Amino acid sequence: MTVPVSVANQPLQPLVQWATDELLSSGITVTGPAEEMRRRDWTLLTRIPTTAGPVWAKACARAFAHEGPLLAALHRLAPDAVLKPLAVHRDNGWFLTPDGGPTLPVDAADRTSFGTAVRTDPDRWSAALHTYALVQQRLSAHITELRATGVPHLPPTRLLAVYHHYEHRVPGLAPAITAAATELERYDRLSLEHNDLFPGHVFATGTRFFDWGDALLTHPFLSMRTLRDPHREAYFDAWRSTGPVTPAEIDLAERLAPLAALHPWRTLDLSPGHPDAAHAPFVDELLTHLRNGFHG
Repeated sequence: MTVPVSVANQPLQPLVQWATDELLSSGITVTGPAEEMRRRDWTLLTRIPTTAGPVWAKACARAFAHEGPLLAALHRLAPDAVLKPLAVHRDNGWFLTPDGGPTLPVDAADRTSFGTAVRTDPDRWSAALHTYALVQQRLSAHITELRATGVPHLPPTRLLAVYHHYEHRVPGLAPAITAAATELERYDRLSLEHNDLFPGHVFATGTRFFDWGDALLTHPFLSMRTLRDPHREAYFDAWRSTGPVTPAEIDLAERLAPLAALHPWRTLDLSPGHPDAAHAPFVDELLTHLRNGFHG
């Protein structure tokens, strides 16, 4: 694997040339210049006009390079839940997808914090949360295949490793985290958690999800966004259809969820002066939630 630690300084042209060649092999021709849409340490994203409509080429940094193989696996295992990738270059961390159209409406709070957002289309969003839970249930039978994509395997008892990365900022929580994680693991749930699920990562149909780069194999309830969503009961109702979901299990998930959300941030440079420093408040907020969950 030749995936770089950061793609922030990677040239765009090799990604575009690869995408162009892959499209041509499928009978699709590029009709204009590629447009760079995002450049961060963790991702380089471009939109390419073609005879088949716009397509998206994405280069992922090393810690997120599982996204392309994961997307391909998801299309095999839950084809109605994701778009089929047009091509995946696992060694480079590149993949190519068709355009999925608009997303569900996004609240401004989704972009700035893990606070409670207002849903302008609550019925469609509730239905999307319900569908997402059903997808997680289906995927729970395919852990071995999902692990083969390289997606991080982080059952609750491995969350302590994430805490150790930030322990200097929120000291003294290791025994309580260990106890809570051990208890949550006893509920014996393991599936794929998107780890950044909000309407901006759901196409307008409400049944297809994208941007899986932060995903984890863990307890499926360990989602900061879902747990703090005003329509979360739609999600839990889908799980209750398969068996009991107790307040104690949800409480444990709420206390530990900041660690799942912190996992992808460990590899990024958020120090003052770095281009990604603007995202540091997300980490600060997650650490506050973690501290309050065990000391509040």
